[in-house]
Amino acid sequence: MLLKRRFLLVTLLLLLALLLSVWFTPFAVSHGVRWWIWWRARQEGFMVDIDKIDAPFLRPVAIRQLRLRNAHDDTLRIDVTITDATFNLNFKHILLHRRGRAIGHLSIRDLHGELRQSNPNVRALSRHGWATLHRMLPEDLTAGASEVRIETGPTLILLRNGSLSANQIEAGRFSAAEVMIASPWFHQTFSQVRGATHWEADHLTIAGLTLTHGLDLQSATADLSRLGNQRVGLQFDADAFGGKIRGNISHEWRSKHSNWKIAGGATDISLEQTSEAFGFADRVSGLLHAGNFTFRGNLAEPDLVTASLWSELTGLTWRNRTAEAIMLGAALYNRRIQLQQLYIKQRANQFTLSGEAAFPSSASGWLNPDFRGNISASIDQLGDFAARQNHR
Repeated sequence: MLLKRRFLLVTLLLLLALLLSVWFTPFAVSHGVRWWIWWRARQEGFMVDIDKIDAPFLRPVAIRQLRLRNAHDDTLRIDVTITDATFNLNFKHILLHRRGRAIGHLSIRDLHGELRQSNPNVRALSRHGWATLHRMLPEDLTAGASEVRIETGPTLILLRNGSLSANQIEAGRFSAAEVMIASPWFHQTFSQVRGATHWEADHLTIAGLTLTHGLDLQSATADLSRLGNQRVGLQFDADAFGGKIRGNISHEWRSKHSNWKIAGGATDISLEQTSEAFGFADRVSGLLHAGNFTFRGNLAEPDLVTASLWSELTGLTWRNRTAEAIMLGAALYNRRIQLQQLYIKQRANQFTLSGEAAFPSSASGWLNPDFRGNISASIDQLGDFAARQNHR
């Protein structure tokens, strides 16, 4: 009899505990999430406004609207608004501080983001902030109706009406009504962009994007596995105007010296198709038969920059000037530009130039470089080499 009473008492206590959990857990989770977001944002110098948080028992947490922005600063402005976000919390990893993702599936109905940075030396987050952001990467992601504007110095990137779904099990989708990239060297708008996605081990891959006629992005993989260590990477492979372009880019900003690493190569690119696609005013034709490019460092610190370039052009025509072959090899190190070879072959004419120059310290220095070099030439038809030709 006593055993039955104890069993009944324990059962009642368990039921009471369960009822209290069902009753208080939504309140505790919603207020805990609100407090944690406010605390982390304040540590990073952000202001946060949260409309409403619902945390039903054993169901995803829902945030009606969240706005995150930094204090007014002329050098760095961040403003992000998220509407109708839902996510699953992994309490085992959160409470026991185990390795793994704290967030399961994340769904965002509407996202508006703006980043303006005029000084690249101003950091958006602290080291702990990047580590927290890395841990918040979800297992699966769905985002719709996204509007993003990124402006860093003279470069502007716009994403209009974008959507993204990515998970580890099956292929997701990426689409955008418009993607615009504008910089001093490049300006292009891509419309109605669509592709497939895959998300695995902190690597997001987007594949099968047709950007414009003749330019197809076969795959682009963003490496976020070292985001907590303030390092990201991008690897891409594209079919471009009859040829191939491959590249690998990484950026690390953990130390006071922000460091870029870029390596890329191109083969058999049609210059005529390229000029038509990007709207160049002057007619250019020919073939970029092969080319390689490397860069390491930061242009803001030219003493630490190293770079190299090698390319081979065939059948080049520009402003009615023609050349059967042009080969260029150059390197940059210790603030010196070394022209290893500039070779031009035009019918019976051959021209070779090599030498070196100091890296200009200002934009005007490029117009009057201090160049010292050697010239070797065999020119039998000076008019063909120097004068403007009639189009043949």
